[in-house]
Amino acid sequence: MNEQEVYEHQILLDATRYAKEAGALILGFMKKPLQIQEKKNKSDLVTEVDVLSELYLRDQINRDYPDHWILSEETDGAKEESPYAWGKLAPGYGWIIDPIDGTTNFIHGISHFAISIGIVKDGILVCGIVYNPVTADLYSARKQGGAFFNGSPIQVAQEQELSEALLATGFQANDWHSNSVLVEQIRRMAGTSRNVRINGAASLDLCWVASGKLTGFWHDGLYPWDVAAGILIVQEAGGVVTNGAGLAFDLSDQRLIASNLWIHNAFLSVLE
Repeated sequence: MNEQEVYEHQILLDATRYAKEAGALILGFMKKPLQIQEKKNKSDLVTEVDVLSELYLRDQINRDYPDHWILSEETDGAKEESPYAWGKLAPGYGWIIDPIDGTTNFIHGISHFAISIGIVKDGILVCGIVYNPVTADLYSARKQGGAFFNGSPIQVAQEQELSEALLATGFQANDWHSNSVLVEQIRRMAGTSRNVRINGAASLDLCWVASGKLTGFWHDGLYPWDVAAGILIVQEAGGVVTNGAGLAFDLSDQRLIASNLWIHNAFLSVLE
């Protein structure tokens, strides 16, 4: 490995350690009463555990990588000025963090949530970690280094036809209402794909695409911290991630579509 690859390999090791340590912190709050607050509405929630997990992660990064910037959901999500201001990432190395992706699942005791850490260099994803602390499932990837599940290589599913594809999606917090855009999208998918799942954690859905459990995933209105790590893991597992127009997904895009290569065009066609 060259010098940059060695450096980014060390970043990946450190990110893995940070995620596992934050996961242990989160597990300490399982089955305890939580302080729950609404952000935008009753479907967009945050707990004190989200905040504590994020503070822990930020402290570790600031200690070990003081020259790197950080974009994290609870600290930066409501700010207009951030490393992601106006849809443009800051230069240099940066960490894009969701301290608990799937907070609603966590609140309801559903063991399907994760810590998501994506690392970029000059706007390009170079490392990704998604860790479910309940199951100890760890997905990881380094640019041009492959994608892994608990240390073993993974690849996307091999289904050739959309009719064979198991898909997943999720609601935007502000789309949970009658006449929802997503309900219409699911209606169009009904009978076209094998079936559709709504699991409640975009980072893990992307990892399930990467590992072949799902053939594809789509979602509108996600933020960089929801998807940064998962996008790289899908790509390194041989999959493709685009926006609704079929162009390479940018972290400022509103619609994300991830799948294996074979069904992607048909997938796009039905959604559009």
